Amino acid sequence: AGRVVGTRVFEKGMVHGREIAPAIQGLLTGAGFELASIHLLACDLGPGSYTGLRVGLAAAKGLSLAAGIPVAGVPSLDVLAEAARGRAKVVCPAIDGRCGLIYGALYEDGRRTGGFLAEKPDVFAGRVPPGTLVLGDALDAYAALFRDVILAPRELWDLRPELVALLGQRLWESGVRQDVATLVPLYLRQTEAEIRFGPAKKS
Repeated sequence: AGRVVGTRVFEKGMVHGREIAPAIQGLLTGAGFELASIHLLACDLGPGSYTGLRVGLAAAKGLSLAAGIPVAGVPSLDVLAEAARGRAKVVCPAIDGRCGLIYGALYEDGRRTGGFLAEKPDVFAGRVPPGTLVLGDALDAYAALFRDVILAPRELWDLRPELVALLGQRLWESGVRQDVATLVPLYLRQTEAEIRFGPAKKS
């Protein structure tokens, strides 16, 4: 009912693979819920850390298939934009995609005005209109490229799990249904393995 009853945020580092299952159980126990009482799972689809996205989505799919709970996949950029909703007319979440790319999008009055982008930093920064509120970890490396914009405070840069849940709920209530069997991470660029060895061949 729109009320946050618990969150668990991991320390930085490759701990999510071993921590995610105990964390979920701990949250359920702490809130007094059984898995069977959960009606919807919301999962961040990315873009973001490839390993983190795979672990998170695999956990969501496993719970979904085991307990018959639907999954709502939510893009990271939508989550960041939601954190800044109402602070400026135009908001631009910008994630450092590594490999010399920024992942980003533009939102006006809370609505995305185009697709998700993966562009060279100067190209991406050049499309951001003056007066836009820009937020995200791309600012660590590329803040100087953004001109005549508002740089959001660092506390808005984190992907907050309660906003993933909120946006997942909104998707479900608006009638959006996603097939858990075909739900995949939103990478926006090739993985390191694809760059090195080429795309996977379909059998």
